[in-house]
Amino acid sequence: MRQEYTKKEYERILSMELTEPEIVKERIQETYGMIRTDSRCKKSMCGKKRMHGLIRGMSAAAAALVLSVTVCAANPAMAAKLPFIGHVFRTVGADSGFAGDFENGAVQLVEPDAVQEDGTTDSPYVQTDNGVTFTISECNYGSMAMYLAVGIESEEGFSKDFRNFARYGSYEETTESEMAVPYSTLYMESTSEADFSASGKGTYQGNPAEGTSSPYYIEGKFVDDHIFAGIIRVDLVHMGILDETGGWKEFDYKDLPDAFSYALHITDLFADVEGEHLSGNWDFVLDVKLNREATVQKEVQDTNEEGIGIGTVTKTAYELYADLLVPDGREHTDYVVAVCDAEGKPLESQAEYAEIYSVYGRDVSRVYVYVVEETVYMDECKGNNYIHLPEKAVYQTEVVF
Repeated sequence: MRQEYTKKEYERILSMELTEPEIVKERIQETYGMIRTDSRCKKSMCGKKRMHGLIRGMSAAAAALVLSVTVCAANPAMAAKLPFIGHVFRTVGADSGFAGDFENGAVQLVEPDAVQEDGTTDSPYVQTDNGVTFTISECNYGSMAMYLAVGIESEEGFSKDFRNFARYGSYEETTESEMAVPYSTLYMESTSEADFSASGKGTYQGNPAEGTSSPYYIEGKFVDDHIFAGIIRVDLVHMGILDETGGWKEFDYKDLPDAFSYALHITDLFADVEGEHLSGNWDFVLDVKLNREATVQKEVQDTNEEGIGIGTVTKTAYELYADLLVPDGREHTDYVVAVCDAEGKPLESQAEYAEIYSVYGRDVSRVYVYVVEETVYMDECKGNNYIHLPEKAVYQTEVVF
């Protein structure tokens, strides 16, 4: 049996109500029978001692619910969907490189009870190809990024090498203390399209082959050998549009329309470019409605004598971004924008774009923004050397939210 349940899952299940007392009693007896009989309660399911300990400390209703989980897990198709359908954000929201309470304000695309007894779901957000089922069950549409909660199920199972590389960055396991991050990362080949034409702003075509970006990372964790639950971050800050001549140009993310259509086409999943790949075609179309309620923008619009400074600082419920201002002849890539929280400690990057910072679990009622030359930052201010930011910055400012 390949399914395990997190503490939060048990808490969610145990919060349900049962209204069949006789059935409850019958199932408790069945459960104890399973514990006593090795052939009906294998160690791979949960272990006799572990199950016995759980039931001994539970009420009759709670014990019956644990049995319900066990019975449900006996159906592989149903068990495969149960761990992530409808609550990926709750399961991995704090266990990925994209940290945040994304469940708050999320749009539910696939309800947990939409899964049929045979494990099938009639939903455009659940697609199977080449033995791999790709599900987008929830979305959180922020004003600087969209977060997509996904579940990926491999019918044959993910190989050990695949899981190890996604978890450790190599085919060999390592100790927790040696690991750089506490989550696994999958990569995907994708193209995308954000259609802003209804608001007169054109269409963004995300295609790496043509020099425009499309989502590349999925960060989360393996629920078991067959299932990966994770989060895709769709960046909105660095999007652009096609102009009248078919050329691509940038536009201000603050001018994005509140509603638009977003299409995501995925063709390949892998943990290592040279290793195992899961190929297929998974196509999703989302009707996006941005949630700007938690978005706060502060206009700084200030520079030093050389024209280097900060324009707007934007904070959402999940991240913070400061617009860098540079004069003509200078490149944005020549500088690093570093941000420290109210305690003076550096924020961590939230995405593949290093200058977008996570605010999860941090006091950002006041932030300190530093602009440092890229070479100086890398040599003298990176990591624990952040204490040198004030003296090395070519521009700095304080922003109060």
